[in-house]
Amino acid sequence: MSRVSVILKRSLIGLMAASTVAVVAARADDAPFKHLLPDAIQSQGFLSVASEIQYPPFETFAEDNKTVVGIDADIAAAIGKELGVELRFVSTSFDAIIPGLVAKRYDMAMSAMTDNKTRQQQVDFVDYFGSGGGIMARTADKDKYVTLDDLCGVTVGLAKGTTEVNDAEQQSAKCQKQGKPAIDSQVFARQDQMILALQSGRVNVVMADAPNAAATAQNSKGQLVLTGPAYTKSVFGIVIPKGSDQLAKAIQAAVQKIMDDGTYLEILKKYGQENNAITTATINGGVTD
Repeated sequence: MSRVSVILKRSLIGLMAASTVAVVAARADDAPFKHLLPDAIQSQGFLSVASEIQYPPFETFAEDNKTVVGIDADIAAAIGKELGVELRFVSTSFDAIIPGLVAKRYDMAMSAMTDNKTRQQQVDFVDYFGSGGGIMARTADKDKYVTLDDLCGVTVGLAKGTTEVNDAEQQSAKCQKQGKPAIDSQVFARQDQMILALQSGRVNVVMADAPNAAATAQNSKGQLVLTGPAYTKSVFGIVIPKGSDQLAKAIQAAVQKIMDDGTYLEILKKYGQENNAITTATINGGVTD
């Protein structure tokens, strides 16, 4: 991934409750794809969903600091209706999601995670959202840092475990090859720390997923801005433990159903993200490293 968050008090409070579990979809009587789920999941009656719940507009805590709201929460509710099971979000740090899935601590994950070839070595993805990397700066610097080439010699904020860390490394090598200064990469454990560093001037820019950066900028009261179009094209995926083929196909069927019947697009329109809609819920469709 790659990800960025709006600095909201309720999100920070939610982050401190690492064990918080929120139910976002109740069991439905009419569940056309329940039979596709593994028997153990059908008997269990729910799917545990790992997520770094501090990443609007995808997922954050409501004012009760318990209920998960956002794009992922709404899509999870729609998936739950199709599968006839509850989807329970469990708050965890972003870089702990894949290790947790590998260790089978969670059934799946939804956390605006980019589907790429490197991650596919450990987990599988059901793709559901078009994305790409973006550059965000303070509004006064909006014309200084528009492309990756503008970042040579610049202090850049990055979130641990995201695809942007690798993007910055590759761009830094390119800068040096051109005889320019390397990027000064500052990696933060959490998304909110990265944004605070940008707001306080400790970093010049941050690199993050463009949809989330746009949402953060929109809610920054004019302090921050997404400086240009996404510098890469990618997709977010619902993350499934490697080898859980039956579960992956059940999730794929449910996501494709809500894409086809219009539910998915209505959810994205609610958050102003309809331009990032995709039409096919592919499995492991990400092609980038």
